Amino acid sequence: MTEHEKLLSSLIEIKSYSGEEKDIRGYIKKWFKERKIDSFRQDENLIVHFEGADRSKAFIFNSHMDTVNRGDAAWEYGPWKPTKVGNTLVGLGASDMKSGLTASMILAEKYSNEKPPVDLWFTYVTREEVDGSGTDSFARWFSQNKYNIQYKDKAGIFTEPTGLKEIEHGHRGNLFLIAQAEGESGHSSRPGDIKGTLAVKQMFNFSQSFQEQVKLWNEKYQSKYFNPAITLGELTSIQAGVNVVTKNGLPVIVPASPNKFPSLCVATFDLRTTPEFHAAALKKVEDLAKKEGIKVDLLYPEAPAGFTDPQEKIIEITKSKVPDAILKVSQGSADLGFLTGLGIKAIIFGPGEKLQAHKTNEYCYPVKIPQAVDLYQAIVESWAK
Repeated sequence: MTEHEKLLSSLIEIKSYSGEEKDIRGYIKKWFKERKIDSFRQDENLIVHFEGADRSKAFIFNSHMDTVNRGDAAWEYGPWKPTKVGNTLVGLGASDMKSGLTASMILAEKYSNEKPPVDLWFTYVTREEVDGSGTDSFARWFSQNKYNIQYKDKAGIFTEPTGLKEIEHGHRGNLFLIAQAEGESGHSSRPGDIKGTLAVKQMFNFSQSFQEQVKLWNEKYQSKYFNPAITLGELTSIQAGVNVVTKNGLPVIVPASPNKFPSLCVATFDLRTTPEFHAAALKKVEDLAKKEGIKVDLLYPEAPAGFTDPQEKIIEITKSKVPDAILKVSQGSADLGFLTGLGIKAIIFGPGEKLQAHKTNEYCYPVKIPQAVDLYQAIVESWAK
């Protein structure tokens, strides 16, 4: 087993669900300490910083330490038991994104033995899979400590999985929304007695109005790169007085009172935004909800859209190193926006396989890790010039 396979395997063996990154952060810190590389805590993140020959420029590598939950399906080899299968390595987080995490750590070790051309920041962040609060925290800290002003030029790479075949230069933002409708309650055998609006029906009416409004917003906020520009995940969950019972040994969700119209209905929505629309999105949703008599709020902190113009130096250089790579934007959400919001020109480019993310029996191709390390170093050296 190669050294990068050993490191990747060690990282996979550590359970690191979002919010449970303490153990893997401790391992990474110890790994750096053994190599006489200084690191420090920033909130729940771990940071390695090297001063470069040119202190007016900074290059940032962002890698998240967390993984999604293992899921309910059975793993053939176990989620935390890294297993070689042919030319792949199977394990939870193998592609998303412990392969990118491994490449970042190895690159940091290389630069510990030689002075980098510019300041380098290696950031190992938390909670990317749930709310991006780790990268958000680093971005705020970076700005508050005036590093954003200190550096005249700033770029970065998120080592998220793209198979080294795609260069993502943008992604949608998202608003996870929770909506609440209150209406009349009463006996379902006497619907004629109900004089007001039913909560469930009110929620479905709001959902329909929301989708119609999204169509209008798409006409107004058309995007060259995002198509469609704005999407809505309607009623991603809905609850109106439910209960869980066991039937034939299996859990079954049934109405708590099937003979009653519930007075309360709660539902969630997933609104995806573009950079042009994101700042206005929440206010527009709130105005619509008020008009429909619905209470609405953020379920989690909003995640901003991210975008780096294809003409930027970081993209041109990366394309020159990987001519066959496809330049694209992601229709999903990521942490990129927290840095591009500070004017840091960044991309998503990593050795893991994007289609393996969040899958049972997730795997990666370990051979791509040293390829990524070499590409990252070549990109930094060219960008610095």
